[in-house]
Amino acid sequence: MKLSIVILLFLNSSMNLITDSDKNIPSEPAILQPYANFDYKEIDESSAIIKSRIWENVYWTLNDSGDDARIFPLKKDGKVLRANWYKEEAGVYIPNAINVDWEDMTTDDQGNIYIADCGNNDNLRRDLTIYIIKDPFPKTTSKTSVFQTINFYYPEQTEFPANPNNFDCEAIFWAKGKLYLLTKHRADTKTCLYRFDKMDLFENNPVTKIGEFDIGGMVTSAEASNDGTKLAVLTYNSVWLFETETDDYFNGKISMLPISAKQCEAICFDDDETLLITNEQMEIFQLKVSELIHLK
Repeated sequence: MKLSIVILLFLNSSMNLITDSDKNIPSEPAILQPYANFDYKEIDESSAIIKSRIWENVYWTLNDSGDDARIFPLKKDGKVLRANWYKEEAGVYIPNAINVDWEDMTTDDQGNIYIADCGNNDNLRRDLTIYIIKDPFPKTTSKTSVFQTINFYYPEQTEFPANPNNFDCEAIFWAKGKLYLLTKHRADTKTCLYRFDKMDLFENNPVTKIGEFDIGGMVTSAEASNDGTKLAVLTYNSVWLFETETDDYFNGKISMLPISAKQCEAICFDDDETLLITNEQMEIFQLKVSELIHLK
């Protein structure tokens, strides 16, 4: 994804929004320093990161559109994990999936990985898809298969392309037994929270809009804590944290931090108090939740 006018949107909208509510927000973003880099050159457009709930010290990432249908296992230090018979090749290929525009991943407590093929820059797509695979063991797997494919649509989108252009999506997460997504807007600085109330394999499933929030920019990734009480949301220029006991995330406790870390497009929880962030320049960052500034 291209940054284009994102910085201008952030300065004119997000900073005005948050400084009105809390004068402690810094006027300059926190400049994040990478603690590691991906050591495999083909991970050149990291658009998602998740921490496996099955395998110890295993994380997964994927490239944006243009790559093969594959995901990459790695350790926290950025070193790629390979099937034992690989020498230079890396990645777990998924032959029965298509990478039209993969944008994010999430995982649940049953060992499933959800891959979001729902990048929709021009709001023209009618084939928005979630691929579900089992979390593979990276040292013995070079190929796996989709075992469920979920097609979905936004009931609010009634024309293609949409006007306003607010039906892109680069963020999914699993919480409280449900799959959720956050939209990426180009017509305004908001995001909408949707929930998958149906995941029928044989239907095009409507997603349910349950909230809206002016986040001051374009959402590029999201992930919930394992217990679902915390939701981390990444934009090109900020990290947000929403905390609640329900899924009404936008009406709970809210914290945020303006950041500068090049083109960031992936976030996950390493533990309840630590976030990992990646950018498309192959860098990996760590951010403590305590560094975010409480707004509400």
